Amino acid sequence: MNAVPVRPEVAVVGAGPAGMAAACSLAESGVEVLVLDEQPAPGGQVYREVEKVHEQRPEDLAALGTQYRAGLELVRRFRHSGAGYLPRTSVWEITAASEPELAIGTLHDGAAQMLYPRHIILATGAMERPTPFPGWTLPGVMTVGAAQTLLKTSGLMPAGRIVLAGTGPLLYLYANQLLTAGTRPEAILDTRPATSMGALASLLPALAVQPGALLRGLGWMRAVRGSIPVSSRVTALKALGDERVASVSYESAGQSHELQAELLLVHDGVIPNTWLAMAAGIQHHFDQRQACWVPDVRGVGRTSRESIAIVGDGAAIQGAEVAILQGERLAHEVLGQLRGAKGPVLPTPVEPPALRQQRLLQRFLKRYFPPSAYFQLPPDDSTIVCRCEEITAGEIRKVAALGCVGPNQAKAFTRCGMGPCMGRKCALTVSQLMAQVHDVSVEEMGHYRIRPPIRPITVGQLADMPMTGEETGSAADPPGKFASANSSSSKR
Repeated sequence: MNAVPVRPEVAVVGAGPAGMAAACSLAESGVEVLVLDEQPAPGGQVYREVEKVHEQRPEDLAALGTQYRAGLELVRRFRHSGAGYLPRTSVWEITAASEPELAIGTLHDGAAQMLYPRHIILATGAMERPTPFPGWTLPGVMTVGAAQTLLKTSGLMPAGRIVLAGTGPLLYLYANQLLTAGTRPEAILDTRPATSMGALASLLPALAVQPGALLRGLGWMRAVRGSIPVSSRVTALKALGDERVASVSYESAGQSHELQAELLLVHDGVIPNTWLAMAAGIQHHFDQRQACWVPDVRGVGRTSRESIAIVGDGAAIQGAEVAILQGERLAHEVLGQLRGAKGPVLPTPVEPPALRQQRLLQRFLKRYFPPSAYFQLPPDDSTIVCRCEEITAGEIRKVAALGCVGPNQAKAFTRCGMGPCMGRKCALTVSQLMAQVHDVSVEEMGHYRIRPPIRPITVGQLADMPMTGEETGSAADPPGKFASANSSSSKR
């Protein structure tokens, strides 16, 4: 039974495709690596609970698809790589660049602890883009990603009158999974605008290198459109009801429509989960095409902080296949940095053709499924933007018009971003709304200033935390307190 290393050579945050691939390559090269993950088992969102589903619910594998099943091989490799693994562990702080020593604040089994790695790899993955619209806070309105998580973790399928709304590959993948499992939604309300010339121009290069992936996606869309009514170019989406959602209204082809619904699942693509990277002081910029913040990355995953790297969808939305390839390449880059003082720096492997092919595919998908302007800048001032504090788009526009210069000052005016989610669900919308009022770019308007603790932690847990230099997880700890990636206690 391995004790948790307080000073590992590399700490990886996140056990999704990118984090596991990087950890495997480093551990197999003899590096002491520790993976910190909030989930109870490795896999991330893409391969969530793949071991459990394979062992306990194999009948669900057909609905979840071949790409999901392929994750089992990577998880097994990770289990046997020798990498340290600490599940159910949240990271609440990464020390600033001004600190004399790099450190990570963790919370595991209710106990806070500081770890002191030489290098950190952030593999925090993606999060669903915020989708504020009238009625989105009603019970019965969820994101497609949340519904898919319930399917993977517990085999739960929605029931009753189900309506899907939004755009993006996940929308059609989940609809296809529902059909495969025998559940038929009432309708799909596709908010995707007309196909742009840029999307058409990027189609042929993607089709030339990744015909299988595009045909698979086309198959999802054909299966869905052959079984479920689909409304195109939907705007003015609203969830209606008193105690919970009862119907959905929208506009399509110049006509107004209303559907009865007991469950509305919404999705507008995914964006990098940059919260921890921003808190660590890593430089970011605003991607105008994808309407989201992304970290500045050099090489494979180097950032403005030399001892912190980023890989996977937390760096840029590229999908699981690219995340795995980049994770392995980043491991070589980090290994070169670690060994630079002791010997020649190892060159990063040449970019494999598969990576270039996946990038062409992702370029097409991003242009074919652009984010919806209706969700980015809610036109109805009564639309709630910050659901924690119930702050509306109109209130944000009002304080901006009164002279509030940015999202951080807006906190003092409205408390927007000061609720339990700490701004994760409203930050992007607030910056965009304020930029609209001030007629400046979102990058110029800026983002919330993210400070630790990034995850909830009590004063008592901080007070009980061992002082700097005190070793925890030592050989004197009872067996089973900490685990390697392959230990039985980290499995179910």
